[in-house]
Amino acid sequence: MSKRAFLVGINEFTRADWALRGCVNDTLTMRQLLGDTFGFASDQIYVLHNQDATAQKIREGLAWLFSDYKGSGQDVRLFHFASHGTQVADTVGDEDDSLDEVIVPYDHSWTNPFKDDLLRAIFEQVPDDVRFTFIADCCHSGSINKVVYPPEVQDVRGRHVDPPKRIQKLINQAHIQRLEKEEAWLQPQLEEARGGMSFPEWLRSRETIREKLLARFRREKYKPVVINKPQTLLAACRDEETAADALIEGAHRGAFTWSLAQAIRESNGSITYGDLIKRSQFLLSNYTQNPQLDCPDDLRDRLFLSPMA
Repeated sequence: MSKRAFLVGINEFTRADWALRGCVNDTLTMRQLLGDTFGFASDQIYVLHNQDATAQKIREGLAWLFSDYKGSGQDVRLFHFASHGTQVADTVGDEDDSLDEVIVPYDHSWTNPFKDDLLRAIFEQVPDDVRFTFIADCCHSGSINKVVYPPEVQDVRGRHVDPPKRIQKLINQAHIQRLEKEEAWLQPQLEEARGGMSFPEWLRSRETIREKLLARFRREKYKPVVINKPQTLLAACRDEETAADALIEGAHRGAFTWSLAQAIRESNGSITYGDLIKRSQFLLSNYTQNPQLDCPDDLRDRLFLSPMA
C-alpha cells in the first residue's frame, strides 16, 4: 500500500499582524498521529512550516503528494492545511456568492491568491481509486464575518485575514454586478408570472414568486462544480464562520485539529468519517464553529484513511 501525507502549518506570514500560534502544533499533532496510529513512515510525511510554506512550495508539495501511485485501490493520500483563509472577488463568474475562497500561504498575494479554483484543478487529477482526504483547519470568511466566543473559551484568534480596502471594493463591485444581472433577468419574469392577477393578489404572492424565480436563476447560472471522485473534505467550519486558533490543554492549537486528534485517539484510529465529524462537532460545542464533512454518501461509513480497495 502507498501512503503519503502533506502537512502545512503557518504561524508566521510576511505580514506580522497576521501571526497565528497553533498551526505548527497542528502539523506536529498530525505527524505523530499518522506515525503512531496509522503506520506512516517519516519519508511518507512531508511538512512545511512558516516561511517555507510559500505558494510555490505548497504546489510542489501537492505534486509530491499526488505521485508514485501503486494503483488497485491501495493508495492513501492526506493533505492537512492549518493557516488563515480568506476570500476575494470571483472573476470567472462560477460562484453564486461572487466570492472565491482562498488559502493563505506564507507569501500570500492579493493580486495572485491561492484560490479554491486552483485546488479544485489539482484535486481533479487524483485517480478515482485513491483515498484522498483534505483537512482544512482554516476559515474562508470575509471581513464582515466576525464572531464572539463564549466566556469559557479563552485566548482565541480567528484563522482569517481581512481583505484590504481595494480587494473589498472589488468584492463589493462583484456582488453589486451579480445583483444587477439578477434584477435585469427578474423583472420581465415577474411581469410574465403576474399574468392576470389582481393587485391585492399580486401583493400577497409577489415575494414568494420572486424567491422561486431567483432560486431557479441561480441554479441554472451557478451550477455547482461537481467532482465525481471519491474525495473527502473535513473542514473546520462553515464558509461564513471562523475557525478558532485557541489555547487548549496548555498549548495553542487549531480547535478543529485538536478535536479530530481527540476523536482518533479515543477510537484507536478505527473511526468512520461520519463518526469522526460527529465527535468533532461535539468536542467543539463551546466554539462558534460547525465542522463540515463533504464527501460522497457512501464514503461516510468508511474508516478514516482506509484504502479504497
